[in-house]
Amino acid sequence: MSIVIATEIDIDATPKQVWDVLADFPSYGEWSNFSKVDGEPRLGAKLRMRMPGMSFGSTVTAATPDEKLEWAAWILGPRFFEGRHSFVLTPNADGTTHLANVETFSGALVWPFKPLFRQGDKRRANGYDGFNQALKRRVEGRHPAG
Repeated sequence: MSIVIATEIDIDATPKQVWDVLADFPSYGEWSNFSKVDGEPRLGAKLRMRMPGMSFGSTVTAATPDEKLEWAAWILGPRFFEGRHSFVLTPNADGTTHLANVETFSGALVWPFKPLFRQGDKRRANGYDGFNQALKRRVEGRHPAG
């Protein structure tokens, strides 16, 4: 069983310009509704995530500059509960970048908590949309088109 929450946005910048902001974890507190991330955007790196009301550790599972950033967290191992968050950057023909922001929850422990995820899907999606909008503003403010 898995639950997927996916949001998307186009950003008026190159994938490299989007990556430069997305991978700059120390600056998240300045612009992101996703409070803070401590660590480095490199494969295997341990991250510390701090959001309002919670703090947890994650591991970077993909870090391909200008293309994909992903981290995952587990409770009792991936067979029991895994939360995997990915950002995929795709260049558009017009020079902008398409960002897919996807969270996937899977494992045996997802089933008993399914009602909580379903009730929160709209709120969670709105949070991811908020992150996307904040990222767009930050990137486009740093790298104005034209």
